[in-house]
Amino acid sequence: MITGEQGRPSAPLLSSASLVIGNLLPLWAVWQGHMSVGDVFIVYWLENVAVWAITIVKVRTARGPGRPGGSTMKLNGRPVDASSGPALSFFFALHYGIFTAVHGVFAFVMASVAGGDLHPASWLLAGLALALSHLGSLWINWYDGGERLRVSSASAMWAPYPRMLVLHVSILVGFAIAMRSVGSADTPSGLEQLAPVLILLGLKTVVDLALHLWERSRAGSRPASVPG
Repeated sequence: MITGEQGRPSAPLLSSASLVIGNLLPLWAVWQGHMSVGDVFIVYWLENVAVWAITIVKVRTARGPGRPGGSTMKLNGRPVDASSGPALSFFFALHYGIFTAVHGVFAFVMASVAGGDLHPASWLLAGLALALSHLGSLWINWYDGGERLRVSSASAMWAPYPRMLVLHVSILVGFAIAMRSVGSADTPSGLEQLAPVLILLGLKTVVDLALHLWERSRAGSRPASVPG
């Protein structure tokens, strides 16, 4: 039996609002002086860890069919189907986990180079807020909305990679702007200190929201499988 209502407009709206609010919290924290630009780099890495963990859950629980008429992905020479979830989740955990570990090293290096005091307590609070937004989407769309019955394990596994690549480019742009302020002979004003965060958050929010809605659209256009 399929849980949730396919095409229900409130589900993408709620999860999109949660995503935007979660992305705005670091901006508010920097504005109030609770976080620095360096803290933001680390918070985004913590969010990537949350995406890694949640995607493992999605890959293991996906029950949707593969693309009709499309090329069939193979694992150890065998076609990937719903029963391949555990093997694919292990592959994803290792492969994406390596990227996440490297990202973490660079995040802490960039945070130390970008200047400003670091606030470990804020990392946990902001990271938790972003993780909760992803958990909310997992429940609203994946389980209650029935996406897991329309998305295959292979599709769920590859979904976070475009976001990760674009996010890394956005972080590098924000880091370059932050370094211009650090290298300036004059003490940067509050707005100049906030500018890298504004640009980074703006790019990241647009990317997150676009990919989020794209995933909802793709999942909604697929037929659902009915567990036997």
